[in-house]
Amino acid sequence: MVEKDYKDVMARIEALLFVSSKPVEIRELLSITGLRKKEKLALAIKELKNKYGDRWSAVELVELPDERFYLRLRKEYYDLVKKYIKRPLFSKGVMRTLSFIAYHQPIEQSKVVAVRGNSAYKHIKILLEKGLLEAEERGKTKVLKTTQLLADYLGVPNNQSIIRKKLSSKLEKDLDKTEEIDIKEEQRH
Repeated sequence: MVEKDYKDVMARIEALLFVSSKPVEIRELLSITGLRKKEKLALAIKELKNKYGDRWSAVELVELPDERFYLRLRKEYYDLVKKYIKRPLFSKGVMRTLSFIAYHQPIEQSKVVAVRGNSAYKHIKILLEKGLLEAEERGKTKVLKTTQLLADYLGVPNNQSIIRKKLSSKLEKDLDKTEEIDIKEEQRH
């Protein structure tokens, strides 16, 4: 591969990983780079990974199982920047619905709606679109369960009990943060 082309391949990989809100599969990386062979792509990814690993950077390139990749903030910088994050990823309602599903999974959508109310339909739709839930058609309802992407997002193995604990902790933190933001907004008015 010519040096200029190789740098363009790495720049394309980096661009896609930078804008993606979820891990990127190798087939998508092959497509954006125009490469046909995984071996050439693997070399570019390895060099990019080394680039982020060798230099002093707050960002790292992470490889997940099933040949998926993403860029994330290094853990040692989370506490430094968390005060600058204005809002939690999801509303309290969506987080509660997600936690309920994670706790009772696999669970029928109709049971989730019976407990969480009709707004659960909207919450489930959001979570399915984000790839944090998967649904399997079963009769007139769907059976819901969490995905590997949720485990990746939480930084835990795809194990139901670990996901439950992490989500409970995250829900508490996000609720505290939301209440803190609401109090600050009330004080301004």
